[in-house]
Amino acid sequence: MCRWTCRREKIPARSWSIGWSDARNPFFARAAVNRYWAHFFGRGIVDPIDDMRITNPPSNPELLDALARISSTHKYSFKSVIRTICKSRTYQLSALPNDFNRHDKQTYGRYYPKRMSAEVLFDAVCQITDSPTPFGGLPNDRYAPNRAIMLPDESFQSYFLDVFGRPQRISACECERVGEANLAQALHLLNSDEVQNKLSRGGGRADLLSKDKRPDAEKVEELFVWAFAHKPSASQLEAALSHIAKNGQNKKAAYENILWALINTKEFVFNQ
Repeated sequence: MCRWTCRREKIPARSWSIGWSDARNPFFARAAVNRYWAHFFGRGIVDPIDDMRITNPPSNPELLDALARISSTHKYSFKSVIRTICKSRTYQLSALPNDFNRHDKQTYGRYYPKRMSAEVLFDAVCQITDSPTPFGGLPNDRYAPNRAIMLPDESFQSYFLDVFGRPQRISACECERVGEANLAQALHLLNSDEVQNKLSRGGGRADLLSKDKRPDAEKVEELFVWAFAHKPSASQLEAALSHIAKNGQNKKAAYENILWALINTKEFVFNQ
């Protein structure tokens, strides 16, 4: 049946034996780079990313083909694709809309903010609070603590990961991962015991900063760098220092409150 089909379509029979990573196979590279593009931008060049068919064409065929060529040229080392995407002007555009791109949802005229994935956000909370979470069944080294992004599968219990959309991998569809915000996520960051315990942990970030002899302004700047990778504005610094001054008898609580406020900002939760 295969040989008959090959003859009918005038396709050499040997082409059916082309491997998934063979340079003559155009489908693997296109599908793979489309997934990488969707990872960084929240939307694939072909969208939905699992719907690669002729009747669902890419929004920018030339871009998809160019990225696929980069992938195949570098023997499917996708570091080259990631480097190309992250160094592009498109990726580095501001997420703040203007009059020309305010309603653009398809042509990447600006960066579209998207919430960090469940595992990345969980690790970010653990890092900024300096309160790592050990996962049962995995080795825990104080110099290389467990991280959610390193979990081999979804059998490790975590309400945080589940509520923020971790997929169960019941099917192969990318749609299993949920990226939409919901009330349970907001409430978990605001007042869950899990987050509060990380904030107040002895030996955690707030505890260490409260005992640090450096000026409070320097420590607040350090916190903002941990959270946002930039120093606070003058008004933000003033507000933080004012709060610390009001809680001079309990600086640990003051730094816990500042950390709590930073974790619950859109700038912390979203890539933008």
